Amino acid sequence: MTAKQARLTVLIAFSLVVLGRLMFPPVSHTEEWNVVVGICIELIGGLILLAILNFLQNIKQLWFYFQTKVLLRNQEVRLSLAYLYRINVGGKYLLVKSRLRNFYQPVGGVYKTLPGSERIFRELGVRPDRMIETQNGVAKGDLRVHVKGAHVVDFLAWFDSKADRETSPWREFCEELLSTGILQGKEFRYIDYHFRGTIRTPIIELDTGGKGVFMFDVFDLEINNEQRPILEALLAKGDTLEYIWVSDYLIERLGHDEGSRNRVYEIAKHTKWAHNMKWSKG
Repeated sequence: MTAKQARLTVLIAFSLVVLGRLMFPPVSHTEEWNVVVGICIELIGGLILLAILNFLQNIKQLWFYFQTKVLLRNQEVRLSLAYLYRINVGGKYLLVKSRLRNFYQPVGGVYKTLPGSERIFRELGVRPDRMIETQNGVAKGDLRVHVKGAHVVDFLAWFDSKADRETSPWREFCEELLSTGILQGKEFRYIDYHFRGTIRTPIIELDTGGKGVFMFDVFDLEINNEQRPILEALLAKGDTLEYIWVSDYLIERLGHDEGSRNRVYEIAKHTKWAHNMKWSKG
């Protein structure tokens, strides 16, 4: 049930209560004590309706809601909100070398904020993550942030609204494939892609300490007739330090070849998540 549907449901229920009060008003000259009791009952009813609203809005994530709102209420949770491309040519998937770590991963990266996001950051006490270094210094505007558990659900609701944040996955495609020279030519000035879904991890223990949640929007690149020969030629060139082409087999095993008992490549875990469209521990 969406937030809009949940609010509508609660509004209808509350309207029925008000209608009942109009149709069956309390007896005139009610004693003061009965008036107080009646007011208390209605206040309690309002709180119950609010609880029902929250329940309906989060019916698909009740454990996550309880964890953040109760168990981790005063503890910071690190959120990383990103997008990934699945680029498939001839049964092989294109992965690029991470600019930050020693592994290969799908093309993509974290979303960035836009002007206007400062308001929600102030309201929810969001703290930007300053741990990521780039060639130009500390990454700015990235949606890698620290949020108190009590505000995690609200912050994710803001993210889902798409207000005051980047929504197009074009930037990282350009930075990782075009600006690096991996792909060249006017054929990639415009690209088409299909949104396949969103993967969100549960609250997990981070290698750096603390707790965190990773969320990825997954897109399939729709390759047109002009782009296909260029990508096929790139595939024929073979692997380089900048990029590799891998099979389903290697993605499922994160680069480990059981036949040769060697790790052919270091492949990031979220590559497998995007490939299968679901989170897994391994």
